[in-house]
This record gives sequence, C-alpha cells and structure tokens, in this order.
Amino acid sequence: MEHKNKLRATASCEGGRVHTESLVNRFSNLPLEVAHHILSFLDIEELTRFSCGSKGCRELSLSSPSLNFCFSSVDTSTCELRVKLLNSLDRFMFHRRDNKIQSFYLFWDGHYIEEGNDEPCYLCSNENFRIITWIHNAVRCNVEVLCLDILLCDFEEEGLAFPSCVFLSTSLRSLNVVQMKGIIIKTPPFAFSSNLSCLELGELDIEDEAFFKWISCSCKCIKQLTFAGVRNIKSITIESPSLEIFNFCDPYGSQICHLKISGEKLESIRIDWGFFLSGDHSLNIFAPNLNFLRWVGNVMNHPNLGELECLEEAYILLDPKVDEFENVFEALCSVRRVGVLGLNEATVKALYGEGSIPAQFNDIWCLTLNTRSISDDLIPSMVSLLRGMPNLCTLHIKNDSLIYTRKSDDVQVQASGFDMEYWKLQNLNFIYQLEEVTIKLTKGSNGIEFARYILEHAEALEKMNIICSPKQSDVIKKLNESKIISDATLTFQEK
Repeated sequence: MEHKNKLRATASCEGGRVHTESLVNRFSNLPLEVAHHILSFLDIEELTRFSCGSKGCRELSLSSPSLNFCFSSVDTSTCELRVKLLNSLDRFMFHRRDNKIQSFYLFWDGHYIEEGNDEPCYLCSNENFRIITWIHNAVRCNVEVLCLDILLCDFEEEGLAFPSCVFLSTSLRSLNVVQMKGIIIKTPPFAFSSNLSCLELGELDIEDEAFFKWISCSCKCIKQLTFAGVRNIKSITIESPSLEIFNFCDPYGSQICHLKISGEKLESIRIDWGFFLSGDHSLNIFAPNLNFLRWVGNVMNHPNLGELECLEEAYILLDPKVDEFENVFEALCSVRRVGVLGLNEATVKALYGEGSIPAQFNDIWCLTLNTRSISDDLIPSMVSLLRGMPNLCTLHIKNDSLIYTRKSDDVQVQASGFDMEYWKLQNLNFIYQLEEVTIKLTKGSNGIEFARYILEHAEALEKMNIICSPKQSDVIKKLNESKIISDATLTFQEK
C-alpha cells in the first residue's frame, strides 16, 4: 500500500512538472514585447522565482526592461538576511549586464543602529554604497524612468552626493526622488543638455541655488517639475520655455523664502506653502497661458500672480492674518476672470472684513466654499462674496480636511443665527441662475435654512445634494417639506 502511494505521488509530481513546463513554454513563445509587458507587473522577488522556471525564463527575466526593487526592514529583519538580499540583487544586476532598463523603481528601507549600540553592524556597513551602485548600473543600462524612495543606512556621518551620472544621462526622461535623506544634489555642468521631461524631487538637500538655474538653462525638454520637501536653499527660481506643470510643496515652513516661476507654456501650478513670518517671503508667477492654479498655505506681502488671462480654474485656500486684507485682495484680483473658483473660510473672511470693498466675479459660474461650518461669523462675508457672483450656476459648500486651516478653527462656533427671512432680505441675484448645489451640513441650523432658501427661490435649480450625518435625520423631513419652486432632484448622502 505504501509503495502504491509513493507511485501516485511520483506520478503527480511528474504531471505537475509537465504542466509547468508547458505553461513556461507557452510564455516563452509569446512576442518579446508582450512577455516583457507581463513581467513589468512583477517585483524583483516574483521575477526571481519566474527565472527559475527554465533557461528561457531566466533569459527573459534578465532582459526585462522594468525592474521593481521593493523591500522594507520587515522583509529583512536581521543583518544576515539583509546581506543575503544585497548579494542576490548584486548578482542579478551583474548578470543583466547591459540589457536596457526602461523603468527602475527602487524602494529601500534603511538599516538603523539599534538604540544603545554605538557600533554599526560590519555586515551592512557598505549597504549605502551598494544601493548607489545599482543606480549607476541602471544609468549604464540607459534607464528612461527612474523612481527612488530610499531611506539610507544611518552609518554615514556626512551626506552622500547624489549620483551625478543620473543628471548626465542622455536616455533618462523621468526622474522621481521621493526621498533620499542624507543625500545632497550637486549642480551638474551647464554645458550638458538634459533630455529630462519630468523631474520630481522630494526629501533631499540641494547644494546651492545654481541647481535651479541648471534646470532653466539645460533642461530644454522639461514639461513637469515638482519640489516636495527639498532643503538647504532659500530661493527657487525657474524660468523655462518648455515647462507645462509646476508643483511646489513645503507646508511646514523650511528655509525656502522666495519662489519665482516663469514659463509661457505653463498650464498648471500647485503650491502648498506654509511659513511663520510673511515679511521675508515672496511669490512671483509669470504664466500668461495658465489655466489651473491651486495655492494652499500662508499669504505673503504683495504676492504677484501676474496677468492670468487664460485661467479657467483656481483654488485659493489661504491662512491669512486679520490685517492681511490687502494681500488677499491682490491675490484674488489676479483670478477675478476665472470660471471655476474655490475658496476656504479664512480667505473669505479676510477678503470681506469690516470696511472692505466687495469684489466682483462676474465670470464665475462654479464656486466651491471650503468651510468647517456655516457659522454666524462667516455668513456676512459669504453674502458679500455671493453678491459679487451674479452668474453663479454651481455652488458647493463642503469640508476638505486636507487643506490648511488655522488651529482656532477647531474651536466650537455658533451656527444658528441666520434664518430663512435673513436670506430673503439679501436679494441675491445669483439665485435665479443657480442650477446645482451641494451642501455639507454641520451643527447648527444655518446650513439647513440656507438650503431651504435655495429650494424655495432657485427657479432654475436642477439638483441639490445634502451631505449630513445619521444623527441629522430630521433634516431630511424638514427639507422635503420645503416648497420647492423648481423640478430639482433632492438627494441625501449620509457621511
């Protein structure tokens, strides 16, 4: 009986081997481009397993143009395992030789010295060098897309230089450095003309401001540029005739004080910039063909957004102080001709403070007001804003918790001081053009009363969406009992 079981097991293994070999042969017979596309979805561990299938699989894996090295400290919890992994990846890169790399994604979780242990592990002491070597190898293999998300080991006392060969590569089209703390980027030679079309730099140090001049002068093909957490510099100046998209993120106030961006082909700019003192900061934009702008953070003295004649969509979500009306007004004047506008509560309050002149936004047809509550102290400013938008068709009042907000916004506010009669007395012209409304209700009755006013006076209204909590079940009944003047669809969304 035992002998029969062994025979069955042997037959089963042989059958499985035949089936596996059949699948491998089918895969190997695919057109090379198709096989490589399928392999591009595998990380290095899965690719290594595939290479064990046959000689053909090994050749395919070594020639795969897409590589994904993705490892965390959880995957390699001991130094011995890390060394084995490093050796394995070194061998893989060696056996690839000069096979072209189209895209290389490297995520590496650094190895840190344990608390109370002053001596680094000798097994991992050259880990940083080996990781940098992989980047060199990728450049040697004419990599086109390079993405690096690396926490280097903390064995080095001084910052390492970012591999200069990356910026001197003629094949590289896209470089994304999510983070490489402890790495310093030095300015490449100005004589070299880069073919980069997309450059995204995250958490790393820039040696000096000449690097941005190099981008302006030597990156003739650059279309998308992102800085998100770069350090060690005070000023960024980009003047590019080819740039189309610019993103700048520094929400926690680093050393950067001055930002100047200029480009006739610029279509989209996103800025998320927070700092403590406004007097020493400046923002200058020259983008005559810009059609999208999003600016989140603090406002500086006399921001210069330029003449934005082509702007179609703008989101100004600032955190101004009480006495910064003029600075906010200057910023809003640049986007007055926009069709789609988004503002947050603090910006609206600063723009329509006591004694201020209401601004006119005759071209705006869609407004998004981002507020935590339709509070009593917001409504007078909100009325002034709406009074200057006679052609408004779409209104969204919601709460985006991701935008920059003042700590004082967390304080409980009054939100029940304005009823239906108040809104009737305002004679708001936009009400007759209004077609679509979204209102997220919070505590208090102001939001409900404003929604009732719209339902009973907006003759052209087609759709209203009310976002409320399960605890506000009485809202549904109250709004359904309103005398809706139009054929609008009223929907409720619990959140």
